[in-house]
Amino acid sequence: MPNRKQPPPVHIVSDIPFIKPKGVKLDNGLPVYFLEGGTEEFVKIELVFFAGSYMQVKPLVSYATSNLLRTGTDRQNREEINELLDYYSAYLNLEAQKDIVSVSIHVLNKHLEPALQLLRDMLRNPVFPEDEMRSFLKNKQQIHLINQKKVQHLARTYFNELVYGEQHPYGYRLKPEDFECVERSDLQQFHQYWFYPENGFCIVSGRMPPKIEKTIASYFGGTDWKNIDKGKPPVYPLLTSGGRKVSLSVPEAMQSAIRIGKQLFNRTHPAYHRLKITNALLGGYFGSRLMQNIRQEKGYTYGIASNIVSLLRSGYFFIATQVGTDVSQFALEEIYNELKDLRCRPAGKDELQSLRNYLSGSFLRSFDGPFAQGERFKESLVFGLDFSHYEDYLKTLGSVTADEIMATAADYLNEDAMMEVVAGSQ
Repeated sequence: MPNRKQPPPVHIVSDIPFIKPKGVKLDNGLPVYFLEGGTEEFVKIELVFFAGSYMQVKPLVSYATSNLLRTGTDRQNREEINELLDYYSAYLNLEAQKDIVSVSIHVLNKHLEPALQLLRDMLRNPVFPEDEMRSFLKNKQQIHLINQKKVQHLARTYFNELVYGEQHPYGYRLKPEDFECVERSDLQQFHQYWFYPENGFCIVSGRMPPKIEKTIASYFGGTDWKNIDKGKPPVYPLLTSGGRKVSLSVPEAMQSAIRIGKQLFNRTHPAYHRLKITNALLGGYFGSRLMQNIRQEKGYTYGIASNIVSLLRSGYFFIATQVGTDVSQFALEEIYNELKDLRCRPAGKDELQSLRNYLSGSFLRSFDGPFAQGERFKESLVFGLDFSHYEDYLKTLGSVTADEIMATAADYLNEDAMMEVVAGSQ
């Protein structure tokens, strides 16, 4: 009989059983990677293009182009596309980010080929109907106007503008008039410029049917799918981080949204893993120092978190929370105290062990199954890395010391270098 009074031993993950991807390159230059795994006859096909908002010359073009792929092709209109997705029990996901656009479909193997035909048509031959585009932008404009009254949204968008500047794609803050300036020709040109095989890659994950390589090549290969000469990608200078603060008045707001942080680097930097662990101790999980102080001891908020965001050409660190307007100044003081404490007070043995246990388990969950491993592999491809990046993280997690965490905080998270946005009633 198991001993119910004795907890099971805790082990820090030292290695991950990676699914070794099999890579091929189609005749048009599209790299395709196959991650075989799982028990269900189900696959995910994801095509990723370096076509995020960084590449656009007009606000919203990348976002609109990506989301309107499903509104019509030269063979089907929006209703017919949606009916086919329902008929084949396929899930389509379109996601536009700062650097990349992801177009993916989950489908049963028995419906794979018709789903691939539909996906191919949306990628190769979208028509971007004028009425669909106007309706989409009008709807998003209304959502944008509503968000302008939300303190959390205001703090986030103004913070990004502080960090990267009002003209940089990473920091540009949308205006209501931007939604009225997009033309159908903008979407057509953006699609021609950036949605082509050599500007991206494809990942196929799941339990794959026979001859999957040949099937993928028949739908996404072909030398007739290529780019047109568009010149070099745009280049935007990055701002130098500095101590700048913004206070936004939102009349009658019951809470203040706080966002504090600074520009840093992305996951290719040698100190990234140490910074990730240091951030977790500060505010990266429920047992973090910020949660213990601001939520559990002071009761200023239901939740507070810190995070590091990795972009292709940069990265940044931030702390975010919402507190009552009457305690916003007290909360700010405590946040800065914790930043100072991070480089001055070493993590105790139990605190460091709890941190390792949490990060180890979280890491293991992020590799659970072929779809999750496909997501991790996608991250590595975007940044030009491989799975050794994750192996290095495990090594750092197992060996990092309290002194190294304090040194990392001193190098990168000094409170005097932070930018600050507070949105709420004054």
